[in-house]
Amino acid sequence: MMRIAIAGSGGLARTFVAHILETANICLVLSREPQPDLEGPDCQVAVVDYDDQDLLRFTLRGVDVVISTVSGNPQINLIDAAAHSGVRRFVPAEFEGPPSRRPRNDPLDRGRAACLERLRHYKHHHRYPMASTVFTCGVFYERFARGGLGAFNIGASSNVFYQGSYLMDVENGTAEVVEQHSDGRPVNVTMTSINDVARFVVAALDLDIDTWQDEFSMSGDRISVAQIVQWAESIKGATFFAEVIAAGDLNAHLEYATFQSDFAKVARMHELIATEQRRYDFRSPNLNALVPIVPETFWDWLRTHWG
Repeated sequence: MMRIAIAGSGGLARTFVAHILETANICLVLSREPQPDLEGPDCQVAVVDYDDQDLLRFTLRGVDVVISTVSGNPQINLIDAAAHSGVRRFVPAEFEGPPSRRPRNDPLDRGRAACLERLRHYKHHHRYPMASTVFTCGVFYERFARGGLGAFNIGASSNVFYQGSYLMDVENGTAEVVEQHSDGRPVNVTMTSINDVARFVVAALDLDIDTWQDEFSMSGDRISVAQIVQWAESIKGATFFAEVIAAGDLNAHLEYATFQSDFAKVARMHELIATEQRRYDFRSPNLNALVPIVPETFWDWLRTHWG
């Protein structure tokens, strides 16, 4: 039995909590505000100030693993406190594509590079060594849900919070996509549902956390962008109004949207560029082979939500 701290109280954090409570582990939720609905015999809620190192260190005493869903400076402060409190393993708020695929000066960074650098600092620290593991899952299926990620209280600081902010708006039958790389090969996306991400992470707790790899990858499905739209059209029984942008034209679209101060389109173009650069595409997820989780396919998820 371990003590697992979940930093945050949004939709992803609550999904982690729900699955941890199905195990023998003890759950501690770190939240800026009281969350009485999460309190229970095996779940404690600690109200924290991420700028208060003393409070964070006191709260994290006796914790084995921290799973973070907070970002930016709060996460950096949390990393410092966790290392000084003797936490054995830190899981940062990544849950997207492999960090190695990101470019320098990443417009989608949101402080993640600084957090990963801080974790590398503690990996071999002479006084406060702390291991860490990044979980990569590709794109959440829920980007395509009614209301987008916002309906699940996830991704408020990202470009993909709203319905229709990534690839397609299923409800309104529209799409804005890049389907092929410059060499003509199809653009693919690896994806996983939020629920399955939590199932994979919690299942990994049954492995020896001291032998975890630096990066665990998981996948619910891997399909082409064109197939994503075609499946949605099939389930909705309608042809979408789709703008297909050539890979070589993406930067021009970004520049024009920037000139027009169309910030919503700027965000969408950054996401399309990231998709075309294979930031959300990977093969052979190593965690799928290590834990007994059978993830939901994208077709089944899409049919459940939009059929």
